[in-house]
Amino acid sequence: MKRYFFFDIDGTLTTPLTADYPDSAREAVRRLQEKGNFVAIASGRLQADAVDVAEELGIDSVISDGGNGVTCRGKILYHEGLPLEACFRLLGEIDGKKHPWAVTTENKKRRKTKYDDYLERVTDRYYETVVDSRYDYRRAVQIYKIFIACAKREVKEIPLHTLPHVWLTKGTMLVEPVHKERGIFEIMKRYNVSDDRIVVFGDGLNDCSMFRPEWMTVAMGNAKPALKKKARYITDDADDDGIYNACRHFGWI
Repeated sequence: MKRYFFFDIDGTLTTPLTADYPDSAREAVRRLQEKGNFVAIASGRLQADAVDVAEELGIDSVISDGGNGVTCRGKILYHEGLPLEACFRLLGEIDGKKHPWAVTTENKKRRKTKYDDYLERVTDRYYETVVDSRYDYRRAVQIYKIFIACAKREVKEIPLHTLPHVWLTKGTMLVEPVHKERGIFEIMKRYNVSDDRIVVFGDGLNDCSMFRPEWMTVAMGNAKPALKKKARYITDDADDDGIYNACRHFGWI
C-alpha cells in the first residue's frame, strides 16, 4: 500500500544539537521513495527555507509555514501569511515599548526591524536581520513571522490576539502558524488519500496538531513529553537512527 509520509525537520530529520542530517535518515527517505511512497516535509519553516532542506534530501513536496504553505511536486499550491489585522494589533500594542520585534514579510530568510538594539536583545542569528529605523510594519501586505525579544516569564506581556507562537530560543518568541495538519489535509484531498495511509514523524510541540488519532504518528525519542503522549509509536532519538529504525520496525523499508 502506498503511504504518505510527512517529516518534521528540526529534531526529526536533523539531530537536535548539530542540526545534521543523519545518513540513516537520508537512506530511509530514499528507500521510502524507491518503494513508491509519497514523502514530504512538514515544517514550521518559511517556504523557501523548507524547500532548501527538501532539495537537500531529494524531496519535492513540502508543507511549510506550519501549514500555511503547501508545495507539491515542486509547485506552490498556496503560501499564506499570518492574519494581517491581528499582526497589526499585536505590533501596535508592543511597538516602542519593552519588547523589540522583527518581522518577515517576504519568502526569504530575512527579517526587518526598526530597533537598533534588536540584535543585542536576542541570541538567534538564523535569519538575516535588516535594521531600518524608519521601517513601518503597517505597509506590509503579508507577514509570515514575527520575532519578539521576550523571555518565557514575560509571555503575559505580549497581547497575541489569538496568534499562535512557539519559542525559537529562551529569549525569542516566534509568532508563526502551528497547524501543519492543514497542509496534510490539502495533500489528502488532492490525491484522494485515506487516513490509514498517512504517517507523520515529529518531535516538537508544533507537531501536536498533526499527531491525530486517525493517522500513524511516530514521535522521536528526543521528542517533547506532550508529543510522546499523543504518538502511536515512539522511536529512537534523531541522532540514533530514529527514522530509519521506525521504518524498519514497521516494514516500510
